[in-house]
Amino acid sequence: MFDLITHSPLTSEKIGSKSRRDEVIGILGGLGPLASAEFLKAIYENSAHQQEQEAPKVIMYSDPSFPDRTEAILSGNYAELHERLVATLRALSFLGATQIIICCVTAHNLLDKLPPDLSTKLISLIDVIFEQIIQSPEKRLLICTKGTRETGLFQDHEHWPATKEYIVLPDDDDQELIHRELIYQIKVRRNVYELVPILKSLLAKYRVDSFIAGCTEMHIVARRLSFANGNGKKHVNIDPLSIIAERIGAGVL
Repeated sequence: MFDLITHSPLTSEKIGSKSRRDEVIGILGGLGPLASAEFLKAIYENSAHQQEQEAPKVIMYSDPSFPDRTEAILSGNYAELHERLVATLRALSFLGATQIIICCVTAHNLLDKLPPDLSTKLISLIDVIFEQIIQSPEKRLLICTKGTRETGLFQDHEHWPATKEYIVLPDDDDQELIHRELIYQIKVRRNVYELVPILKSLLAKYRVDSFIAGCTEMHIVARRLSFANGNGKKHVNIDPLSIIAERIGAGVL
């Protein structure tokens, strides 16, 4: 029933195609900077290397000056955002990146507008999320920006029809709360633990036990909760950056 993903960048077609020594992971970060910095840290914390010389090769370009993705995409004025995405991805590719992660879910709205030579190197966070939903089908609250929600980024995915019953969408008021009082508070360095009560209240309201990190800022929250709960509950919440970090660290990306 759930054997749906056949072309995901993370499936067995990719695994084993290159050795870890050949792979160079490119990260477009800064969107926001704390989330991508946490992701880089997660990669090395999950690395199974015996010596540091065997650790994954990673190139991260962190540029917080990128235009706000929600504002640009919802207004339709995303030309600058698109141009800078292309330029930065080309730079990462020029430096040797063999696979690239854009640490911003909202920016994935522009993936279909990227040149083919760049898009084939990208690991889609949306694909990773749907893959995990298929592997672990239970109801979870989608925590994402207003830009991601209003553009229907998840609803337009090819696997939405088969998985939508497991993705709980907050109402309009709660979506605004998530956008302004949760996600954007993390961006301005609000103590994550002070925001956990908001998240727990939302989970209780929608009668779910876990969430989908549909914004990379939630990677920070997911990591903190994972440490607090212990490794046994690592993937109760679906966090694509944590999943990718583990795969890079294990040398299976």
